[in-house]
Amino acid sequence: MHNNPRYTYPPVFTVDAARGFPLQNQAAGTEPGLVPCWTLPPARVRAKKRGCGGMGSAGCLLIMVLLTVFAALGLGAYQIMKLQTELLGLKQEIHPQTDSSTPQRLVGPEAEPEALMKPQHAPAAHLIGKMQDGKVKTLKWESRHGRAFTKGILYRDGGLQVNETGHYFIYSHVEFLSKGCKQRDSLAHIVYIKRGERLLRLMSDHREGFCQVGSKEMWTDGSSLGSMHQLEQNDWVFVNVSEPTQLTSDYHSNYFGLFKLP
Repeated sequence: MHNNPRYTYPPVFTVDAARGFPLQNQAAGTEPGLVPCWTLPPARVRAKKRGCGGMGSAGCLLIMVLLTVFAALGLGAYQIMKLQTELLGLKQEIHPQTDSSTPQRLVGPEAEPEALMKPQHAPAAHLIGKMQDGKVKTLKWESRHGRAFTKGILYRDGGLQVNETGHYFIYSHVEFLSKGCKQRDSLAHIVYIKRGERLLRLMSDHREGFCQVGSKEMWTDGSSLGSMHQLEQNDWVFVNVSEPTQLTSDYHSNYFGLFKLP
């Protein structure tokens, strides 16, 4: 053994070995042998008690966090399933009402499949101005070019013919442009219909004092008419002005049209 001063030797106790030996050995005067006996300190407990099945505090915290996350996910999934169930119930309540009302719209004595599939367009027409003959006071119009169009309405010789009886909105605008005027000069703007052999005035505008008498400067004046009227099938609608030669050459400033109201 090495003599190390820092090394702590275990305590040694001696035990009388004579006990249990024959008496002759004791009588002979020989000392009984001493048998060394060492007592060792109790072994230190190296493993400390651990919670959560042998895991540390960090492991326990991780398990609690995971359990919380899984609980939240489960609750969210439950709420989503509940909302889906309620939405499905609402759809089932709405669809029977829609199905019951749809046949009432489609089935009927006056309903025809072809008529329902075709888009319905109200008769309408819009005409723009063109060069006028100074001798004729009933205006002629452009019906095919630019912004002009006719749908379900016939145009011919300055007039529009309606093919359906009903309420129509009729409008017209004219603009005059000239140089100088006389004291009694006036401007008239009239919309009328021809029904069979009769002429019926629908709207009119009469203007005076639109320029200063004796002045040689250019002057301009406009007139607008528009209102709703009951027209019958095959009625013709016309526009008449007192001075067609004084209409402005800006064709878009002069227009005339109508459309059927629902």
